[in-house]
Amino acid sequence: MSTTAGSERARRLVLVVGVAVLGLAVAVGIFIRYQARDPGPPEEVPRALAIPALYATMGLLAIMGALRRRPAIVAAAGVLCLAGSILSIATIEFAVPGFALILLAARLQALPARYGSEAVVAVAAVVLVVGAAVALLGMTGESCWQATGSPATPIYTTIPCAGGASASGSVGAGQTFASGSDSGALTTRGGAVEAILLISALTLTAVTGRARTAAPV
Repeated sequence: MSTTAGSERARRLVLVVGVAVLGLAVAVGIFIRYQARDPGPPEEVPRALAIPALYATMGLLAIMGALRRRPAIVAAAGVLCLAGSILSIATIEFAVPGFALILLAARLQALPARYGSEAVVAVAAVVLVVGAAVALLGMTGESCWQATGSPATPIYTTIPCAGGASASGSVGAGQTFASGSDSGALTTRGGAVEAILLISALTLTAVTGRARTAAPV
């Protein structure tokens, strides 16, 4: 009875931590959104959505692992949180739920008779989420732009990057008041690959989470 009660308590705590990870993902998105105050054109892939999507997936994996009593999936979510905590100073707080999920996974009692190997599914989920992060942050490009009109109602135009664009200009000549370039701009291709891999990780976890039904006698 004590083992069962301890496992149930661990399951509830994993749910709490998973929801907390979702909340932290939203907070990271807000932080990124309000840090980007420099003038610039609309992004192909909004960084304030693409980066938090990675962490939200970790939280969803933890919640799915708790609901279906899958310690390996919970541990995988914890490993991903630890790995994601080194991305920047804004994500270091994910180390705390990462450690918590790994510790709680050891106390979570798994349900028997699962389809497939839980360890294989957990590793695959980690690989897919890490691959999504690599695709998003690796498939970047250079974006050069200039802003015309007025600072209150700017009109952004993409310009060739040959020779580089400098953040110069004034409100006078040519109505250009700002210009610049971003060598690490997120691209639609990277965002699409990220979305596919994250959805694949969640789908794989959901599909393999079904328990076997007893064979008719």
